[in-house]
Amino acid sequence: MTLNVEKTLKKIENFYGEVPFILKEMSKDEKDFVPSVQKLFHLMGSNKIFSPKETELFAIAGAVGSNGAHCLAFHIKQAFNFGATEEEIFQVILIAALMSESSALAVGLRKLKEIENETRTIEKN
Repeated sequence: MTLNVEKTLKKIENFYGEVPFILKEMSKDEKDFVPSVQKLFHLMGSNKIFSPKETELFAIAGAVGSNGAHCLAFHIKQAFNFGATEEEIFQVILIAALMSESSALAVGLRKLKEIENETRTIEKN
């Protein structure tokens, strides 16, 4: 492990209080680790638009939407650390779940309509 990677892991630990599993694993390959962490710091750490709490709430929504249980656990803890309330986190989870449900319905119902139309076309011929 290079000094650069060690310093970066320490910076992550100082910010979050721990180093997430995936970053520990990715740190084994500096070529992949460095760009990933730069993106992480840009979007999650030094974000000038959203507060750390808001950023963590967005991360929770993303984790719910992608069914990322490990990310969800990490970001819920971080949201609490940055001052989010249980009610805020609960509402974010409900909104994210609603969006996931809507997305699934949009795909499923459109596919149903597509197959129905194909079937009607075949029956007419």
